[in-house]
Parts: sequence; C-alpha cells; structure tokens
Amino acid sequence: MSAHQRDAAAEIRRTIEPMDHTRSLRVAGLIGSIAALALLWVASSLTRLVPFPPTAVAARVVRLTPGDLATFFIDTLGHWALRLLTLGALMAALVIGAEALVVTSSGSRPRPGIAAVMLGIVAAAAAFVDPTFQPDPLYVIAATVFAGALYAGVAGRVHRRLAAEEQGADEVRRQTIRLGLMGGLALAAFGGGAGWLVRRLAGPDTRVVLSAPVSPAASPSRGAFPEVAGITPEVTSVADHYEVDINLLPPSLEANSWTLSIAGRVSEPLELSFDELQERFEIVEEYATLACVSNEVGGDLVGHSRWGGVRLKEVLAAVRPMPGGEDVVLKAADGYSDSIPLEVATDPRVIIALSQNGRPLTREHGFPCRLRVPAIYGMKNVKWLQSIEVSGSDYSGYWQERGWSDDATVKTQSRIDVAGEDRAARIDEQTWIAGVAWAGDRGIELVEVSLDAGTTWEAAQVREPLSSVSWVQWAFRWTPREARTVTVACRATDGEGNVQTARLAQPHPDGASGYHEVAVSVT
Repeated sequence: MSAHQRDAAAEIRRTIEPMDHTRSLRVAGLIGSIAALALLWVASSLTRLVPFPPTAVAARVVRLTPGDLATFFIDTLGHWALRLLTLGALMAALVIGAEALVVTSSGSRPRPGIAAVMLGIVAAAAAFVDPTFQPDPLYVIAATVFAGALYAGVAGRVHRRLAAEEQGADEVRRQTIRLGLMGGLALAAFGGGAGWLVRRLAGPDTRVVLSAPVSPAASPSRGAFPEVAGITPEVTSVADHYEVDINLLPPSLEANSWTLSIAGRVSEPLELSFDELQERFEIVEEYATLACVSNEVGGDLVGHSRWGGVRLKEVLAAVRPMPGGEDVVLKAADGYSDSIPLEVATDPRVIIALSQNGRPLTREHGFPCRLRVPAIYGMKNVKWLQSIEVSGSDYSGYWQERGWSDDATVKTQSRIDVAGEDRAARIDEQTWIAGVAWAGDRGIELVEVSLDAGTTWEAAQVREPLSSVSWVQWAFRWTPREARTVTVACRATDGEGNVQTARLAQPHPDGASGYHEVAVSVT
C-alpha cells in the first residue's frame, strides 16, 4: 500500500470512528433506558406513590392541551389519541436516555453515572406533574436512584462491549447490539407484563358492604318480545359497559379512607364516609342508560345498567343550599370536574351511584362512587367523586373549557344491531332488523325502519322499557322481494314526541345526530 493510500485510509478511519463511537453511545444509552423504564414501570405498579414518568408527562399534556387542539385529536383519532400520546411520551423518554450518554461523554470516554444522575433528576421531576397522583418524595427518589443505577450499569457494560477493539470487533458490535436490544426489550416486556399483572391485582379493594336498597329495581310485567340473535342485551354487563375518561390510568381509591364532602353555598356542610353515606340516606336502585357525548351515530359508547345509590336530592336537602344557588359542581379524585344545574340535581332520578348491576362499582367505572344523571351525557356523570359544591354562578368544567356543550342533554338516538345475517338476506325469506334506542330521561315512544334510505317508514315492535330512563330494544320483521342492495335506516321518537333528526352532526360539541344506516345485500 502506498503512502498516499495509507493516508487516505487513516483519514477514512478518523471520519468513521467518531460516528461509530457516537452510535455506540446512543445504542448503549437506549438499552440502559429500556431497562430503567421497565424498573420504573414495575415500581409505579407496586405503589401509587411512584408515578411512571412518561405517563405522568402525558397526563399533564392532556390537561394543558388547548380546547380546539384536544377536540381535533379526539375527532380525528378517537380513543387512540390518549394511547398515541402515551406512546409518544415513552418514545421521547427513550430518545432522551439514548442522547444523555452522548452529551455527558468526555471525548471517547462515556460517563454513564453522570448521565444517570441527569436522567434521574428529570424522571423525578416528571413524576410530580401527574394531576392524578400524590407522589411521595422519598419513594420517588428511591425509585429513581435504583433506576439510575440500573441505567448506568447496563449502559456502561453495553458500551464497553461495543467499544471492543479485538479482532472481529465489527461482528462483536453487531452481536452486542442484537443481544443488548433483545435483552432490553425482553426486560421491558417482562417489566410491562409484571406491571400490568400487579396493576390488575393491586387495584382498590372493592369488596365493600353495600346496604340493601329500600326500593330495588324491578322488571315490569311485559308482553312477549321476539328472540333476535345478535341484538344488544337489554342490560349491559359491567365488563361490556363502555369506559371513557381523561386518564391514562384510572384513580385507585380505597373506600375505607375515602370521604365525600358537600359544601359551597350551603348552610350545613357535610363530610361523609362510604358507610355514613349509606347509613344516613336511603339506597335506591333503578335501570338507566348512560351515553357518551363522543358516541358516533351507530356507535357502542352507550350502555344500560342497574344502578344503586342515594338520591342527590336528599343529600343536598341535608346541607340546605342557600338562596341563589345555580350549579352543583362535581369534582373527582383525578382532578376532573363538571357541573349540572341545581334544578337537574334535585330530580329524584339523579343518584350518587355506589353499585352497578348489584355489585360495587369497579375501579374503571368510578369506585367508590360516581354520579348518574339519566338526562345528560356521560361527561357530566363524574366518576371517582370526592366533592360536591353548590355554586352561585355557572361553572365551566373540564370539557366545557374545551368547547363542549354545557347543557349536554342526551339526544334521541337509535342504532341497528341486526340487519339480516351478516348484512345479507334472501328473497322471500323473513329476516330481522333490530337494535336499541334511547333518549335520556324522555323515554322512547316509537321506532321506525326505512328500507329505502329514509323515503318511507314502517313502525317496528318496541319492547317495554325496564324504567322511564331505560333504552329499549326494537325489532322489525322483513321479507325482501327482489335481489338488490337495500339501505336500511332507523329513527326513534321520544316520549315528548320529538322525532330523531336526520341532520348529520359529529359528536362535538353536543353529541352526534343523524340516522344510522346499513346496507343489506339481498340475493
């Protein structure tokens, strides 16, 4: 090799080696970050005193997102908005961990200890921004110290392997990267699985004693209704009932330490424990429909359960609201808040719910207590309820500040669950079209079906509801006469004579509207 060639080769080595060194630092920092985050995830699963930093940051971003932007992402991505935000926060944490080893290195010498200290400070600070947690500083410091030590140890060891200069160093690097990433991902998977299992097993103790209802929900004597395969069950199981909230992880409250405060413009403020709430007020039970304002036309963000609890009207009477009260403000353990007019709050069908389908509320559905207001969309049926305040002025809650309706009255809606067999029917063979319809506290008087995209309508059979605030099942028997594609639509008329509107509207700001339509192929 000539002198010129040797000089050129040396120049190439000088150019490549810093790039390889930086890449090695990033890979080592990434693998160390995976290990440290897996440890922090498990720690956050074991105790509510240590939030998981990426989800804590994501939760804070949710609270700080401007209304128009939040609405855009919800309309565009639906419930994936929260998941993608969490994933983005996690990816950002991994990038920061990878770059930390680069920026703290001194020349060719990495300093994983310094990087670990820097990352530990960032992680500890992030843990305190989650509005749904009350972290303990000592626990947070301990968790971040252990995570930092793990980061420093893993990152340092991986980098030493990557920087090996023996014969075949390139192959060593490749093997180390593969093994390191596989090991880090395996550790993260194990930590994630262990954290998920711990969270499932370590939720609040919902095995509380429920007082028997003074007026249990009873099924009325009703006429026959056809058995239609595929129609939504009349009573939604707890597991199948929709869950929507602003949290990445639902709050975990223990009934034995929980209290409900009732204050504001009242003469006699109260603070009640779980048992005192049941002892002081009558327990009532009623079937009621709960619908989410984000539900699309034909969507499944609606359910019907047997709710048990105490009447909000009686609780308010005990504290004696002062003249001039306008709104009843409801605040939850996760920082969420909303309000309902005082006039609505005194409706005897509005309850502070303690049970669903005869069992204590689950953590996801608001244990130990939530509000249930049949006339209003679910965003005002506040879960994890901790305080009730009578306000002398109109109160704008979390979603009202983001442009959603303050009135939030449930619209008259209907849905097709069954239309033939898998959206297909045969000429001269009878087939079912069936579904459910609801209208908040107004009830359903009539459901009609159209077989020509809304030009003409025929009445369906409507099952008598379980209560005045229940949804109804409906069914229509149809015998097609010719081969074609039929556009089937449904519409409901509520108990006040209001016919479901055909006007198409998205959920924002006050609930979706329009007819639910499906295409049925007749052969």
